Amino acid sequence: MKHLSRHSGTRHVPTSSRQAGFSMLEVMVTLVVLSTGLLGVANLQVEALRGNQGAYLASVAAQQAQDMAERMNANRAGVDANLYDHLDASIPAMPVNCQSADCTPTNLSVFDHNRWNATNQALLPSGAGQVTEISNGVFLIGVRWYDRKLANANGWQAGTEAATACGAPQAGTRCFFLRHQA
Repeated sequence: MKHLSRHSGTRHVPTSSRQAGFSMLEVMVTLVVLSTGLLGVANLQVEALRGNQGAYLASVAAQQAQDMAERMNANRAGVDANLYDHLDASIPAMPVNCQSADCTPTNLSVFDHNRWNATNQALLPSGAGQVTEISNGVFLIGVRWYDRKLANANGWQAGTEAATACGAPQAGTRCFFLRHQA
């Protein structure tokens, strides 16, 4: 009769040769995988911040366009005299500071033009605004600004309302415009 052993078919490995922990290669691979993941998360964060900046600038442009619409509503005599038609992107000299002195509708339109485009320039990168009457009492109020994400783009299309509101298409710029019934 044969004697059966309990350990038949198994090998006994001495405890001194067993692996006790991670090898250096495993640690390095783990660090590479973890670093790659963290760099991906950081890149997502940067892109989110860029998107937020773009949305912020578009919001400022919308507020600035609305500001000019409100200025026009406050100077109905100037609108009726066509003083707000064809306001360009310049910052004209003010003959009178209408915050501290009484102004005629003409002086108020120049004051509005000056203050509005000075604020556009201060709040937006290369910010500028224009106003154009497109039909009897209907105006396009446009605000444009530089956006480095569009540095290689040609801007808006010529012959569109954007071109009427914001001027000739310019590389790297965005245009926000609204229609205003005065």
